[in-house]
Amino acid sequence: MISRKFKFNKRQLDNISPTPPDSRSKETEYTDEGCTGLKLIVNRQGRKRYLFRYTFNGVKRSLQIGEYPAIDITTARQIANDHRRQIALGNDPKQLREQQRSVLTFYQFAEEHYLPYAKVNKLTASSDEGNLKLHVYPTWHRKPLNQIGQQDIQKLLDELLKGRKPATVNRLRSLVLRMFRLAMEWGYIDKHPGQYIKKYKENNQRQRYLSKEEISGFISACDRETNRVQGNALKFALLTGMRIGEICNSQWSHLTFDDDGANLFLPHTKSGLSRTVLLNQLALETIYDQKQYRINGNPYIFPGDAVGRPITHPKKAFARIKASAGIGDNFRIHDLRHTFASVLINSGQATLYDVQHLLGHQSPQTSTRYAHLGSGRLRSVSGHVSDLVQQVIQT
Repeated sequence: MISRKFKFNKRQLDNISPTPPDSRSKETEYTDEGCTGLKLIVNRQGRKRYLFRYTFNGVKRSLQIGEYPAIDITTARQIANDHRRQIALGNDPKQLREQQRSVLTFYQFAEEHYLPYAKVNKLTASSDEGNLKLHVYPTWHRKPLNQIGQQDIQKLLDELLKGRKPATVNRLRSLVLRMFRLAMEWGYIDKHPGQYIKKYKENNQRQRYLSKEEISGFISACDRETNRVQGNALKFALLTGMRIGEICNSQWSHLTFDDDGANLFLPHTKSGLSRTVLLNQLALETIYDQKQYRINGNPYIFPGDAVGRPITHPKKAFARIKASAGIGDNFRIHDLRHTFASVLINSGQATLYDVQHLLGHQSPQTSTRYAHLGSGRLRSVSGHVSDLVQQVIQT
């Protein structure tokens, strides 16, 4: 039988049995000799949770720390010692936690903490703000942050799925889960309520690439576009594989040259990291063409009509270019990025590793969507095996 007072270690905590059904108490308490005030509470179902017991101003109090093994022994001791430090400073740990938690609703956390952080660290902060207002605030506007559980998150996502595609709901899922992760890291909640929320299976993924003939037609249509700045921006998207937002925000000061050629430095990308785009000859010629449209006082390579601002999303010009080139409505601006990758792979000169770095993907898994495009090259390689076998047979 395990003593109720010992120095906690993983082996012993794992072996503690549930509180017997015939016990007078529904829970059994164990004391850690390695940390003053740290307890482990075990109920009849075998659930184990840490508790910190202390005395403040002559009154005995207790404070929940979290469940074992989700929180390991070392972390539990660190938390308990932090509470003891607050007591030594004359602060009641429980009162501090209640003050921290009691005032924050989900809306307040989003507006006062998450969105200010996102606007500094994410290019998609405005999109996050719009999604919160449209999809999340109506349900959780006044709900306390620490009262939102896994079931609440799942219910919200299931309701959103009724009128939206799985890929759209998965993006909302990522936003919500990221917010709760930050709330936990910043001390507003004890644990992440959505760590077991799974992604929905996406059945709406589509791939659309321009054929060789369509590429030729698209480039010609860009050159005929009446809005030359937007036409050049769209042609530049096809020639570099850059996202249209990255192109719109590119400045002349980001253009550099070295012994190997021209480069375009992107200080902020979708992932929040910087990267350098290596410009091929046609992309560089497009940049040179843009010099004639340069506006004094406007730092952007593709300047817009607003003073000192770049072009915005060139939807109208893109629609005109598609119509002129005879390309169907199912082709999106982002598909220019996919086309760039398809040209690379089908050339037989590029690997998925090359695609990953040229497109700025942080993970190689993101680039694997283009793997099937190299089937012609793989068929040719496979043909070499056939030739070799035939040679062996004939000898």
